[in-house]
Amino acid sequence: MYFDFIKKFNQKIIEKNINWEVSSLATPDGRIFTLGSDSKLIGRIFELITYNILQEIADENDFILQPSTRQTVYPDFTLMKDKSDKKKIAIDIKTTYRTFKRNGELGKYGFTLGSYASFMRNGTKNIMFPYSQYDKHYVIGFIYTRNEESDEGQMFDISQIGKVELPYKDVEVFVQEKYKISGEKPGSGNTENIGSYKTNNIDYLINGEGPFSVLGLSIFENYWAGYPKYRADSKKYTSLEEYFKWCEKNGQNVEELERMYAYWKRTH
Repeated sequence: MYFDFIKKFNQKIIEKNINWEVSSLATPDGRIFTLGSDSKLIGRIFELITYNILQEIADENDFILQPSTRQTVYPDFTLMKDKSDKKKIAIDIKTTYRTFKRNGELGKYGFTLGSYASFMRNGTKNIMFPYSQYDKHYVIGFIYTRNEESDEGQMFDISQIGKVELPYKDVEVFVQEKYKISGEKPGSGNTENIGSYKTNNIDYLINGEGPFSVLGLSIFENYWAGYPKYRADSKKYTSLEEYFKWCEKNGQNVEELERMYAYWKRTH
């Protein structure tokens, strides 16, 4: 039976009327400590709130929810019927904050979507279960605006919680298959992480309108499994246009792929 994870997750957000904004940490004796705008801490908050939603989805649909055992092991969560399930669902939580140009215009934002030099090449490296056992790979993405004025580590009594400044605001969340929001460049110049398609239009992410959404999952996997490591002496390709030329040199007919990619560029 087909399981529509995107629909289930979005329904849960509406049902639970989730407020993603967290202002502080509380101690058992009634003190609270401000968080500041550290992106790693904010990302962890989103992950903790999401955990509760995912557990409800698992319980209601006879799945087991397995969190990652280590921070460096993909994915953050695995949904499965049991450990022998050949159609496991990978779920990663990704966060980024908005940046603004001098004129106030919203800049483009992006996410890092996991390594392309580990489990995509060696199916068991840095991954909870073999890559071949995963049927779907989803990203739950959070975009927010940082409050640069918020201080971290300030202590208040819990009765003063209304006076604590929020460290972030205007949270937007989406869930989509990873390949549909992937771009063609790494997330940063000196890491081996897949970069998302950069945009300032969240609808493109909600709808999954990156270049591989038209090229397909198999092209996404082939492209990133062969993408050169950043320290590589020679690089066979570093863009989709170079990838098409490389495929053509190896005897593949890429005319249709080039046509689809050209159409995507014209419309995005």
